[in-house]
Amino acid sequence: MKIRLTKAPTFTKAIIASAVFAIAYLASTSNLPSCSDTAAVLSSGGECIERQSFLHTTSGWLALICLVAAVVLLALKHKGSILERQAAVPEAHQRPSAQAPVPTQVPGRASSFCAKCGTRIIAGDRFCQGCGVLMGSL
Repeated sequence: MKIRLTKAPTFTKAIIASAVFAIAYLASTSNLPSCSDTAAVLSSGGECIERQSFLHTTSGWLALICLVAAVVLLALKHKGSILERQAAVPEAHQRPSAQAPVPTQVPGRASSFCAKCGTRIIAGDRFCQGCGVLMGSL
């Protein structure tokens, strides 16, 4: 197996960068309470932290940015398959063509098809599930 290194941004690189920054974020945190929390300061012996370090804040934001970049890169990588799936949904809801085979009825369940849109109608339904037309009207 040959490993190929490129300069182009990839999903894997974004996830690795996000993990590195998340580890830096977690490693740079302080266990001291905020100085604005008086009760916590008194219970900790009077020690407090005015604010977290620049490293802590920066690595947290960079971890978040890298995670968002990874999601965007993954979406761009699979854009074609996502668009194909969205295009297939309207086709599945279209009226069955004249060349399509007529589905057979399931034994024990009387069914028919809507004359307006072709959606399967199960016995007892008063309205079509596809177009909403009253079954007795067609």
